Amino acid sequence: MEKYRNFIEYSIIMHMSKITLCQQDDLNESLFQREYNDESPCHIYFIITRPRITIVPEKCEFKELIRLTFKIQIGSEFLEREIFLNHPPNENLSNAILKSEYPFSKFQILNNAEEILSVKSSVYYTMHLTEHPDFLNAELLYIGQSYGKRGERNAGDRLNQHSTLQKIYSEISQKNPDKEVWLNLLSFKRTMHTSFDGLSGTSIRQKNEIENVSSVMRKFSNNELNEKEIINFTEAALIKYFKPKYNVLYKDIFPSLDHKSYKEAIELDINSVAFEMNTDCINLKLFTETVKPNFSNMVSYTLKSVENRKNLFDMFDNTLIPQTFGNIQIQ
Repeated sequence: MEKYRNFIEYSIIMHMSKITLCQQDDLNESLFQREYNDESPCHIYFIITRPRITIVPEKCEFKELIRLTFKIQIGSEFLEREIFLNHPPNENLSNAILKSEYPFSKFQILNNAEEILSVKSSVYYTMHLTEHPDFLNAELLYIGQSYGKRGERNAGDRLNQHSTLQKIYSEISQKNPDKEVWLNLLSFKRTMHTSFDGLSGTSIRQKNEIENVSSVMRKFSNNELNEKEIINFTEAALIKYFKPKYNVLYKDIFPSLDHKSYKEAIELDINSVAFEMNTDCINLKLFTETVKPNFSNMVSYTLKSVENRKNLFDMFDNTLIPQTFGNIQIQ
């Protein structure tokens, strides 16, 4: 049977609008409480791991330039890397002091006994890289959403007692002590893309499609689509695409016409759902066993039977898209 496309097709695309790199002990800090709240929630979180980075206090100095030395653990080996910085405008740090205690994962800089910086070593080093070395690629281990079974809307509410996170911490500390466990908190904004077949004449079926798309667009414009279901299929699409080792649900069964967690999208005859995300803003390339490291990742999944329905974006051939655009899949 030849694949078909409706007279009018529409797709919901989830665009990553915000991403934060943090660890579990950061979740209750006021900064993150301000960044993510009920008005601007974290929708999705990633649990990732990457090489341990520490500061080397005895090799840091404040002279004409500021020199900070970091140690990166790769297996049983250690790499030392330096970054050189100019003094801040209108402030000379020649008499500054750097303080850090074992295991040197955090440090403070004090100038004239006043703390001017307190930061995690890994975050500060990553922020000041001009190029991204492959050994700092981060493995994505688990994907979850901020909606809990008891109605929690905050990632901190879920992650503070998250059994999978505790399991990952335990296994990484035993099997990969050279790694650190980190979290990505992500927010998404949605857009709707619509295509019209301007070459076909009108028919009863097409008139019905026009009525249906008018209803969908009205719901979309008035923000009436079920938010929980939108986050459900965003989480499902991310899991299907990345296939993190600690996820089970959705790896091989998304999309499914029988799945009730995103039934509204099925009932509204939405052609496809997609996500796009770019992590170069935090200098982080994500990878899994099935996805190569890249800053940019985008995928579109046809909700109805792939054998019968054309994807809204299938005019683009995956094999013809340059790798410089990132990882892109259309299914």
